[in-house]
Amino acid sequence: MAGREDLINQLAASMGAGAFAKTKYEESRFDAETGTLYCRGMAISKSTAERAVQHFELLEKKCDINDPNQRNMAMIYRCAIESIKMIQDPKVIEFLQKEGRKQDLNAQIIK
Repeated sequence: MAGREDLINQLAASMGAGAFAKTKYEESRFDAETGTLYCRGMAISKSTAERAVQHFELLEKKCDINDPNQRNMAMIYRCAIESIKMIQDPKVIEFLQKEGRKQDLNAQIIK
C-alpha cells in the first residue's frame, strides 16, 4: 500500500496539480512546462506566484524608504518580486526546459 504522502500527491495530480511528484523526498524544483514550483510538499501554481508578486508589491509600496528598517524590508520585498518574475521569464523557462530534457536524457543513459 502506498504511503500517505504518495496518496496525497497522486490525488493532487489527478485533480490537475501536475504530474505525480514525491515532493517530500525531493529538493525544491520548478516545472517549466507548467510554471509550477514544487517545494515543501506544495505545488505553487503560476497564478499563485502572480498573486504573490501583487502582494509583495503592495507591501513594498507601504514602506517608507527614508526609514532604514523599512527600506531594508522594501529591498527584501523587491528581491522576492524579481525572483518570482525571473522564473516567469520566457527565456528562463526555455532554459529550464532544455536543462530538464538534458537531465531526462542523462537519466535514460544511466539506466
